[in-house]
Amino acid sequence: MIVDLTVLFDNYPAEEGFETGWGYSCFIKKDEEGILFDTGADGQKLIKNIQKAEIKSDLISKIVISHAHEDHSGGLKEAVELNSQIEIYVGDSFYNGVKALLPYAKLKKVSSEPLEITEEVYLTGELGEKIKEVSLIINTKEGLIIITGCAHPGVEKIIERATSIVKKNILALLGGLHLMYKNKKEILELISYLKSKNVKYIASSHCTGELARKLFEENFGERFIKAGVGTHLSFKN
Repeated sequence: MIVDLTVLFDNYPAEEGFETGWGYSCFIKKDEEGILFDTGADGQKLIKNIQKAEIKSDLISKIVISHAHEDHSGGLKEAVELNSQIEIYVGDSFYNGVKALLPYAKLKKVSSEPLEITEEVYLTGELGEKIKEVSLIINTKEGLIIITGCAHPGVEKIIERATSIVKKNILALLGGLHLMYKNKKEILELISYLKSKNVKYIASSHCTGELARKLFEENFGERFIKAGVGTHLSFKN
């Protein structure tokens, strides 16, 4: 079996015909089930990109919102309208706000504890202090795929939680890593940590920042993927 990942919302362009915008969304297709991780800032753009990627709306059975910021949850209302049976996973810290916005939606509250939402797909639980955030983990035969929204709690903390849930090396790290305000020394320290954890592929985008992406490319070579909206990746499940 194959795990397919498609970036559906990002401020970095990648494939022609997809609309960019500040924020992040990634579609995961695994075993004929579809999970939408985050919904970007603009629901109309998200829907257009879903159509461009030729993703059937009834395939999306679950939505995970990493954190409450508008650039990750702004398209939620439109995304839910794609399929009335969609389950929405939101952190305890902003559950009530989503409940008020979507009173009839099938909401699932995510605590600080890890949670398996479907076979071999896990949520880290809410991590962080000021900004609480949930990341997603897919367990594959080749290792873990970790998808972050902005990585506000810190990349290291997310990875430590992920590898405590499933004790495997990391096949791929995707999403926003919130390194745009970090200096070269700080980013190189993170790169050293990622190498110590045997991270194979980096496909960071959104709030990762130009300097970090440049340094990732220099240090990971072909194992750094210049991800952006429209990027499609496949891994063996």
